[in-house]
Amino acid sequence: MSSFSLTFHFVSKYLTLVHYIFFTVNGAAVDLDTLNVVVRRAAEKVGITKHITSHIFRHSHIALLAELGIPLSAAMDRVGHTDYKTTLNIYSHVTKSVKIDIVKKLNEIK
Repeated sequence: MSSFSLTFHFVSKYLTLVHYIFFTVNGAAVDLDTLNVVVRRAAEKVGITKHITSHIFRHSHIALLAELGIPLSAAMDRVGHTDYKTTLNIYSHVTKSVKIDIVKKLNEIK
């Protein structure tokens, strides 16, 4: 095998692995289907009956960015959205703590 083939194999493997977030203790990448099974089983263990997948973490992340007051454009860049409507749709699901914060801030106005 030539050094080019080895290098290409290494680069191809590396580029594939950088798309993964979770790895086993042995270093193997956890594929999306396996992750979703783990998420579903964990949800069932705690009594969540709603169908959820790992995608819920993406929505939660964007909602937390909104709670922290992160600008829409920064959140879009962080999650790779190109259409502001997609991110804004998630931002518009204002969480309970944001609603409380709004009331608190309005009450502080003198």
